[in-house]
Amino acid sequence: MTRALHTFILAAAVGVVLAGAPQQSTFRSGTNTVSIYATVTDAEGRLVTDLSADDFEVYDDRRRQELTVFANDRQPLSMVVMLDRSGSMSSRFELVRDAAEEFVVNLLPEDRVRIGSFSNRIQIDPESFTSDKAEMRRILREELQGAGPTPLWNATDAAMQALVDEEGRRVVLMFTDGKDTPEFGPNVRFEDLRARVRADETMIYGIGLSTSRCVTPQMPDPMGGIRFQRWPSRPGPSGQGGPFGRPPRFPGTPPIRGLPPVVVPPPNPSPRTSSTRCSEADPDPELRELVEIGGGGYFELRSTDNLRETFSRVAAELHHQYLLAFTAEELDNRLHELEVRVLRPDMLVRARRSYFAASSP
Repeated sequence: MTRALHTFILAAAVGVVLAGAPQQSTFRSGTNTVSIYATVTDAEGRLVTDLSADDFEVYDDRRRQELTVFANDRQPLSMVVMLDRSGSMSSRFELVRDAAEEFVVNLLPEDRVRIGSFSNRIQIDPESFTSDKAEMRRILREELQGAGPTPLWNATDAAMQALVDEEGRRVVLMFTDGKDTPEFGPNVRFEDLRARVRADETMIYGIGLSTSRCVTPQMPDPMGGIRFQRWPSRPGPSGQGGPFGRPPRFPGTPPIRGLPPVVVPPPNPSPRTSSTRCSEADPDPELRELVEIGGGGYFELRSTDNLRETFSRVAAELHHQYLLAFTAEELDNRLHELEVRVLRPDMLVRARRSYFAASSP
């Protein structure tokens, strides 16, 4: 039986079911109830936290379902926070760390978290989930990796795997400025990761940071054409290891295919000229797709000015979600489409779009 199907039994007061009582409740897994965590915002993007069960409709393969569980109190969560440590982020490492610490400050005492970074490897600390905020801050200041490539899908898959044995609400938060460009294997394909998110009840959140890339003609290429240098005064292309192009390659790792030749500039390059070309390098658009499938939130920033505010917004959303659940009509070992509707006008709802109706082995 997968965790996509489970029933919830109140550890304390049964009265929160279909009542939305203010006290915090804890739910435990069981047999065949489909759980959905939903975030509701108004037309201006503000969180809406005062809805009742009568304001929601849930559809399983277009068939309306009767809610067996409804709660709008603060539900504890198990979460993995994954931070991009690609070279293009190196000038912003401290800003991202400080924003992640702001997220830690806003966690509930019952929340259990692990913090990871992805670069030359996938690293998630500590070994088990913790509610110790001092330990989380220590990891952010002492355990994050140095600059390297961007194994975005490997990192997302590893974060989901770390949550496999966790009960209740499971969340992955991915922060990145780049596209998936790993330099080690075996590598997770996006298609396989998307299929996993569709069948799993883990909620994916994403924060994407767009960066500027500037290149200037450097010298004729003896093989034909013009080589370009990348300027240290602006971040390099996302996921390619920083202002001077590719990250260092270690013995036994395969080369990156399809990247242009790069000339590393001298320590004091000449000033930028009128021929300098600048463009925006956006985060991987497929991250947004994963987020939408899993029912989380995606925030794309054009500068680091709102990093703290965005991490705080994620914490606020996670602590103001609605728990909806219904009993599955049939355990038929196939993927079912989910739809959650809010009946009040001018409301937007985000929730996972599918579940896998696994029968008992």
